[in-house]
Amino acid sequence: MDLDRHTIAAALAPQLHRLATPALVIDLDAVDHNIAAMRRRAGERWRPHLKTLKSAALIARLLAAGVTRCKVATLDELDLALGTADHHGVGLDVLLAYPQHPDGLRAALSRAARSPACRVHYLLDSPEHAALLAYAVPFDRPLAVFLDVDLGMRRTGAPAAVWRAALPALLADPGLRIAGLHGYEGHLEWDDRAGAAAAHDTLCTLARELPATDLEIVTSGTHSYAAALVHPGLAGGPWQHRVSPGTVVLADLHSRAAMTDLGLRQAVVIASRVISTGAGRITLDAGSKALAPDRPPSSARLLGWPGLTPSVRSEEHLVVAVADDIEAPGLGELVLLVPDHVCTSVNLYRHALLLRGAVIVGEAAIEASSRRLWLTEAT
Repeated sequence: MDLDRHTIAAALAPQLHRLATPALVIDLDAVDHNIAAMRRRAGERWRPHLKTLKSAALIARLLAAGVTRCKVATLDELDLALGTADHHGVGLDVLLAYPQHPDGLRAALSRAARSPACRVHYLLDSPEHAALLAYAVPFDRPLAVFLDVDLGMRRTGAPAAVWRAALPALLADPGLRIAGLHGYEGHLEWDDRAGAAAAHDTLCTLARELPATDLEIVTSGTHSYAAALVHPGLAGGPWQHRVSPGTVVLADLHSRAAMTDLGLRQAVVIASRVISTGAGRITLDAGSKALAPDRPPSSARLLGWPGLTPSVRSEEHLVVAVADDIEAPGLGELVLLVPDHVCTSVNLYRHALLLRGAVIVGEAAIEASSRRLWLTEAT
């Protein structure tokens, strides 16, 4: 069952005197529960995006559950995924689902070469991107690529019609091997089933013009996986289809529809302390540098404190409005925050405190948080 604020506070109490807040707290029981729930729903059709996790300790939970395919966005995530798989003796299949410039691709290829038991696929943004990479990066073998199909989000990728016109040249290019299609319909909300169906139809139509051998179609984050899993074309074509929600492993407020659909448990809270009190408010030490900086402050929730609403946030402060006649925590008291967006919250921390069975069992590095400075180490 979900941990409540009293249970978590009791677990943290022995170490509270030395716990620096704000702190990232992860319930491993909930992590394992959520992985199992998604595995029951999607089976081998799940290729989770590791941008949510960013930690070897959490990736190891996926590997232990038999998940051997994933997506990543950054070179840090690629390095972490491959290194964790190597450590556990797993041959991981990774899609680097972010278009690389030539120097970034060279760095990715160099890293992939150090993990020969794993496979890495790369994303082509457009025919022009394919031409740039072919011109700038000499390949000693065909580059396994996924074509990034813009399904209406207008962020990356090219429309299906553009890819269709370029297919003869791409298929004839000895330096490329088209391994699949990538279509992220992140602009769609959970209930937009008509929009999802149209997007998935587009992918299936384009896929039929590609050789069927080992072709994979990757779609769908947390807000559209359910529609993709029941789409008859995606499930019934001469290809493999996989969805890629990663947020479901940890859960957050914005993924409440998926939480209900899968029976997920909240696996992450941010431990914070009250640093100031005043008329109608308290102030916590968890500002935009600690909690979902891409979301409004009112989107977060204080666990177990009804009548308290986050209202104003700056870099190091979160002002919480206290309703009339409502009990509020006092100065120095521990408060637990449930993030609206867990991905951008996890990215802010270097370490997390791990709980299991409502007991602290250790801590974990968030190795792929933040950003690296160099593509490769100096030689």
